[in-house]
Amino acid sequence: MSWNSVIDQERAKGILRRSVEQGRVAHAYLFWGPRGVGKDALAIEFAKTLLCERQGNEACDICASCRKVENLQHPNLRLVFAMPAGRSEKPGENGEGKLQTDVRDEVRAQLEQKAKDPYFHIEIPRASQINIGSIRELKKESSYSAFEKGRKIFIISDAELMNDASGNSMLKVLEEPLSDTMFLLTSARREKLLPTIVSRCQSIRCEILSEDAVRGALISRQNIPEEQARVISRLAGGDYSYALDLLSGDVSAKRGEAVSFLRAVLGGHDLKLMEEVELQTAENDRGSAEQFLLLLLTWLRDAMIMKEEGAGRIVNEDQVEDLGRFLARFGNADFPATIGAVERALELLRGNVYLPLVFLSLSVRLKRLLMNER
Repeated sequence: MSWNSVIDQERAKGILRRSVEQGRVAHAYLFWGPRGVGKDALAIEFAKTLLCERQGNEACDICASCRKVENLQHPNLRLVFAMPAGRSEKPGENGEGKLQTDVRDEVRAQLEQKAKDPYFHIEIPRASQINIGSIRELKKESSYSAFEKGRKIFIISDAELMNDASGNSMLKVLEEPLSDTMFLLTSARREKLLPTIVSRCQSIRCEILSEDAVRGALISRQNIPEEQARVISRLAGGDYSYALDLLSGDVSAKRGEAVSFLRAVLGGHDLKLMEEVELQTAENDRGSAEQFLLLLLTWLRDAMIMKEEGAGRIVNEDQVEDLGRFLARFGNADFPATIGAVERALELLRGNVYLPLVFLSLSVRLKRLLMNER
């Protein structure tokens, strides 16, 4: 049935079903939890249920309203996400009406992809914030009468990307809710939201996905072989969106890049290291760079686990020999601090810090930690 489009999250789905059954639907929800676990998928499915013409606790997936929501083309449904500033605007004041043609095309293409797969993460180039212009448009649209019968529903994806101005503007909207308007916020970093925004939403926690759930979804939804699904699900760490990213390329080659980077860091040749940094920053976008750092993080965690417990629980189980050779040379390294350095690089990357600077800083830090240099 319809809720099955959301992988696992049975607790969250049960809460939403009961709220519909009992007629106690809140005016604002915050779906929060780790990246790639289906927060947007859950919000879209909830919106579809509320707009379904049959008005049950589950969308019928047959009526015209359900089909429109599935295609993200329902006039009562609006997605809000980070957008770049328009040509004639200052950063922080973007409005879609002034967007350049290439950006409009990119937005349209990514919305189409999102409609095909709600686990697809919308990431518009040069967009790092949900700016106040988007919230002003949301406020204006929420004051209009609904185009069709039912609520007007706004999904604010990655709500933690609201800047100070847009966050305060959103707070005012939530403080004066209209009876026919609903706001569904999703966030992987709830702590970045204004506490007053969190307090005005019903919070729905989304759990990290199990390895079995990711593997099963890859097999059933992507029709990939069991062995390939097993490797990717282990690497994904409960993040189905990341699993899809890994599926789009050669996983072995991508893991090899992470190992090559470590070798360059530890090789002592500055020229080789600079070449590796250029390789990771010249052609890669931030999404690819993030994927690279996540694979590097997995490798280092495996090294720490293998050092302390043996190879029984490592993710890269097909690279035991390489990990063994690595530990033979660098087994005395401070692995918790090394892992922390990569996690910090990921945080900086997601904070839109200059990409070459992120990798250069990480390289210096990793070399010191792995070589036990002071």
